[in-house]
This record gives sequence, C-alpha cells and structure tokens, in this order.
Amino acid sequence: MNSRKVTMLLILGSSVLPIILAVVVYFGGFAPQGSIAKGELLNPVLTVEEWGGEAEVFSGSWSILKTQAGACDAACDQSLEPLRRVHDALGKEADRVQVVGLGSDKTSLEPGIWIVDPLGNLVMRYSLDAELKSLLTDLKKLLKVSRIG
Repeated sequence: MNSRKVTMLLILGSSVLPIILAVVVYFGGFAPQGSIAKGELLNPVLTVEEWGGEAEVFSGSWSILKTQAGACDAACDQSLEPLRRVHDALGKEADRVQVVGLGSDKTSLEPGIWIVDPLGNLVMRYSLDAELKSLLTDLKKLLKVSRIG
C-alpha cells in the first residue's frame, strides 16, 4: 500500500471508530454505577401530596426546604440564614430557587434539608449537619439540567 491509501484509511478509521464504540457501549448495556451527587437522591421521588406539603407554596420554583422538630418560629427562621447564603451563591440562577422552613407540625418529613423540584416533588435529602457546599454543588447541577422552574 502506498502512503496515500494508508493516510486515507487512518482518516476514515479515526472518524468511524468512535461511532462504532458508541454503538457497542449503548447496545451493550453499559451503565455507570454510583452517583456524583453529594446528597441522598430519592428514588422514587415523593410527590407533594405524599410528603404533606402545600402545592401552592412548592409549585413553580425549586425549593431548599429545611424541616425541624416542633413549630417553625423565629429561631427556625434564623436557622435558615446559612441556606439563604447558599441561595445567594447561585448567582443568576437564584431567582429560580426559594428557601422555606417547616416544622414537624406542618409536614410528615423527618428533620433535614430537602431539595424540592418545581412540581413539588422531593428529589434530594441532606442531614441537618451536611456541608452546604455540597448542597450548592448539587443544586447548581440540577438547575443546569432542568428545563422546568
């Protein structure tokens, strides 16, 4: 073979080989294991009716929900301040997210930090002592891929 034929075969192979590999991986059933999310991804998600939220409060925008034991009073409102800083750190995406606090008298959820989608579904959970940088990272990813809210 002359050098022109070898060059042409290399060019053709470099363009066809990725397509062949993609087809093999797709139809071969390859699926990545694990998750890069820092919080606990809820599977299946809980609808607003299942977890006892108010549809009009949790519809239309993403929510960072903090639940705690007892009623949500002034101390509860003060404990939302770190979550408001996470909200502010979202930058231009912050208008798509709200921060809400609820006490156990309003919901059946255990104490924690939850991410609620614009349809009112609980999608992720964090413990009360979770690192808020992880929450911010996960929320940015959700907002980036979301086409709702």
